[in-house]
Amino acid sequence: MVKAKYQNALKKLWDGLCDVFVLTADTNKANGRTVQKETRMLHNEPCRISYSSIASTTSQNDAAEVRQVIKLFISKNIDIPEGAKLVVTQEGRTECYKRSGKPAVYSSHQEVILELFKEYA
Repeated sequence: MVKAKYQNALKKLWDGLCDVFVLTADTNKANGRTVQKETRMLHNEPCRISYSSIASTTSQNDAAEVRQVIKLFISKNIDIPEGAKLVVTQEGRTECYKRSGKPAVYSSHQEVILELFKEYA
């Protein structure tokens, strides 16, 4: 019962919606060739994007390098394949990301580190 209440409270913070796309093989009927096609796997899945910055330095460099960490909070029951493209709309802005790491799965949700999407690998 406590777990369910915690999950519901957490999900109230999720003000974003996520679509997940993967590349699938499709046959071109005109020439019989196999082509890659972008297929939507999930649509309007509730989520939340969180941003944080990390400063790091190396022994060869005196200036600190600042990286932005983008983290997706989403249901633990969702399986986002590696290499998938995620389109997240939050606070009226839409951005494309890709999954960059293995998700951290908790009892109520999962957290996935993202990178900005440039192109499929």
